[in-house]
Amino acid sequence: MKLSFRYLLLIAMTLVSLIPICVLALWTSHNALDNEYRTVHDKHLLLAKNLSQALDRYSVDALSIFNRATDSVIKQQISSEFISLFKDIDVESVGEYNAQGQLVNVLFGPAQSQPLSLIEGDNVFDLSQLSSATFTDVHKFGVANPTLYMIRQDNQKRIWLAVMNPAFIGLLQSAVKFGKKGHAAIVDRQGNVLAHPNKEWQANSKSLSKVNIVKQMMAGNTGVMEFYSPAVKQDMIAAYTIVPTTGWGVMIPQPLDELYARAESEINTILWVASLSFFACLLLSWWMTGLITRPIAALTAQACALAKQQTQLTPWTKQRIETTEFVTLFDSFHYMSKQVISSQAELAQRVKDKTADLAQAQAEALHLANHDQVTGLANRMSIRNTIQQRIDAKQPFSLLFIDLDGFKMINDTYGHGIGDSLLVSIGQKVAASLEFGDILARYGGDEFVLLLQHDNQCDIVNRKAKRVLEIIKQPYKIDGHQLNVSACIGIAQYDGVDTDTDSLIHRADVAMYQAKHAGKDQVMHAC
Repeated sequence: MKLSFRYLLLIAMTLVSLIPICVLALWTSHNALDNEYRTVHDKHLLLAKNLSQALDRYSVDALSIFNRATDSVIKQQISSEFISLFKDIDVESVGEYNAQGQLVNVLFGPAQSQPLSLIEGDNVFDLSQLSSATFTDVHKFGVANPTLYMIRQDNQKRIWLAVMNPAFIGLLQSAVKFGKKGHAAIVDRQGNVLAHPNKEWQANSKSLSKVNIVKQMMAGNTGVMEFYSPAVKQDMIAAYTIVPTTGWGVMIPQPLDELYARAESEINTILWVASLSFFACLLLSWWMTGLITRPIAALTAQACALAKQQTQLTPWTKQRIETTEFVTLFDSFHYMSKQVISSQAELAQRVKDKTADLAQAQAEALHLANHDQVTGLANRMSIRNTIQQRIDAKQPFSLLFIDLDGFKMINDTYGHGIGDSLLVSIGQKVAASLEFGDILARYGGDEFVLLLQHDNQCDIVNRKAKRVLEIIKQPYKIDGHQLNVSACIGIAQYDGVDTDTDSLIHRADVAMYQAKHAGKDQVMHAC
């Protein structure tokens, strides 16, 4: 992706102005939210503590009435004054049990509300700590509906059980309402709902023990925290505390969205100011980038004209406001362009000459890589590559491995210079007699390889090999010396059996040595 310098500079200047504006806007917005959080912290925690005090006062009064009333029981009867007080504190029935937890008598309220035994069945009670009256946790098993009890054991080892109707607890909870979804919730020590705006949860005494804020209350903590409420399916912020007497948890939650809504007006004002500031910075940046980039654009146009070999350059158009540095740069560029134009022709000729030299050097390097330096024939690497190509292409051909007889004596007698000249003469004569497509290569020392294309009949190959022997046996006159040599030829024909160059050359080499053993000036092949 390509962008003009003006746009890049505009983006950079915009970012430079945008970052502090955004930081300031975020900081002030964050302060607005912080103010709301501090308000919620103070107000909600005060509400939670007030509600906790009311519940504590209620529980202290209820337990006191329960103690006094059960202590006053004479002949399994309770006075009408205490019955009235029980109704005031939402006691539905009171039962008397023996020390073994078996029901003895129902003193007040419906008998069916009292369990027949406190230790048998599903609805069992902990009878180990009954030295003082206490509220139980909500009982859910063995009862028609979740039930809250008060229980105590007197000095005569009688156990008293009061069935509670948590109407007053629900009344206190329902009295706390604020915002759209702000409410109060009360749970017992195990996290079971005692009072909640969700009446189904309240009726079933739903367990909220896995909710983080409920865990904090069950641990006896007090504070403010954020959590996700399954009841309203929203993120909430809530103050929480406990009721000292009963260990119940009290929380005052409110959706975070309502906090954001209250801070929205102040945040909107902040955003408007930030937007206007950014827009002003954007306009100023656009003007400044134009002031900087207009001379650069003019200079770029001049450079493009120079690249297209235009000899006439457009003069600089002065602006009302301009920068001294760019005017100086443009004048320097004019001078430089004249120098460039005058040297273009010379540079083009030099490039042409260098290109020609490079092409010649490449051609020479390629020739040296594939040809023998002495004879000019194809070298060992070149002929091996050609043989492998024929094998890969499954093309029929015959391979002649030629070894000169008596060449070492000529080298030893006349020197290597004469020997090299003899190799050149032999290579030229044999190559001149070949048919189109046949390839003669010097394999090494006094060894040659001849590739006969499309010839795979023994008699034809044998005839060509003998003709090569006749050519090699002709006398050679080099530097006033009469030289005579002969050769042995081993023939290997490609018939699809050989899979690589080495195996085919090896067969031809073995055949050549068989020809030497049979006598000089011989051809040996296996057809």
